[in-house]
Amino acid sequence: MRVTRQLMLEIERREVPVGESITVRVHDGTNRPIEDATVEAGSRRYRTDSRGICKLTLQSPGFWRLTARKLPTDRIAYRMATGLVRAVPRSTTTPSRIRSGPT
Repeated sequence: MRVTRQLMLEIERREVPVGESITVRVHDGTNRPIEDATVEAGSRRYRTDSRGICKLTLQSPGFWRLTARKLPTDRIAYRMATGLVRAVPRSTTTPSRIRSGPT
């Protein structure tokens, strides 16, 4: 008999600067980490480690749909999970210097 488990996708942040990595965790409904799951962001694919964690980097601004999948085993089938992340352009402005003392 095969059991079906829903994958859950935990995303470190929902908004991230372009080029900065974010951590994603994949687990099931009982909070068990899912090792060797595939997390897709656009055409890029990442694999989770034994803790169900992977790091990914979004290289262009916009809204990105993340999808987590895991191939079935003889005993367990998995339902995919999705999440949304917004990649924002890095700021090109430099903060002005703050001076203290008499002017």
